[in-house]
Amino acid sequence: MTVRNWCFACSMVLLALPQSVQAEGIFSSGGPDAGTPEYYDYYSDLPVGSRQVYYKGRWWPNRPRPTVHKQLPVHKYYSAHFWPHPYVCQDRALVESVNHTQIENGWITATTFYDYHFDPETHELNTAGRRHLSWLLTSVPKEYRNPYVTSTFDPVATQTRVSSVETSIAGLLGSEQMVPVALRVATPLWRNATVVESTMRAYADNMPSPTIQYQAVTAD
Repeated sequence: MTVRNWCFACSMVLLALPQSVQAEGIFSSGGPDAGTPEYYDYYSDLPVGSRQVYYKGRWWPNRPRPTVHKQLPVHKYYSAHFWPHPYVCQDRALVESVNHTQIENGWITATTFYDYHFDPETHELNTAGRRHLSWLLTSVPKEYRNPYVTSTFDPVATQTRVSSVETSIAGLLGSEQMVPVALRVATPLWRNATVVESTMRAYADNMPSPTIQYQAVTAD
């Protein structure tokens, strides 16, 4: 028997079988009839890639893989055509979530009033604190316009700081547009102005004089 005749005989045998028997060897029993919209919906969510098969006491391949039925050819084409969608959507959502968290934490750090924003004796806002509050109420986007005050070990001093910020907000915006003030435990992530100024002055004082190497050219 030639190869052509053998293939033709196999095709005739498969066509002679009932549709339910044909589907039984490929798909799980109880599924919808092949070719119907329900049939394609039923198998459209199958994962891509190879399947893990148990054969002679071993799982092939030896790494975790799906054990469900393989994708339909049309679904394989769809997955290859639009790859990596939809598997990349979760990764993108995770990256966006991390970015949003970093942005929110950055604005919280920027809108926090630290120790150097208050007078060390009275715990009222000093000049730097009032300028910082003015920037917060005028330049920060509204969704991040939330003032935070760093708490201290003295509850009275902490409450005085909060009251000073609230009073200054009321004086700038009015009592009808009050912005809630929240407490947080934090330390500044940068050096204060005194340290920065002394560092820059030392850098400028110890800077060597500029020297340009050149060779004089005489006219003939």
